[in-house]
Amino acid sequence: MEISRQFKPAIAMPTETAAARPASARPAAQAAARPAASLPLEQMQDALRAMPEVDLDRVAAIKQALQRGEISTDVGELASSMLSYHRGNDA
Repeated sequence: MEISRQFKPAIAMPTETAAARPASARPAAQAAARPAASLPLEQMQDALRAMPEVDLDRVAAIKQALQRGEISTDVGELASSMLSYHRGNDA
């Protein structure tokens, strides 16, 4: 099985590394405002642990949509949608 789907990164990474730039090109304000990508791994893991595992508001909204009949429960339609998604035809 070949997986060929390409995903866009959530965080735009700079094309030039900090080591490649001269020290004069690095403003002092840059050090004060660091993006999430530069946080230590432990801090990012702690932030993830603090988040709820399941978005209960989203679950409730989906349940209500199912009860109102806004979401199709047709198995054939679901299978077709899944195949389209994994083939990259979900545009």
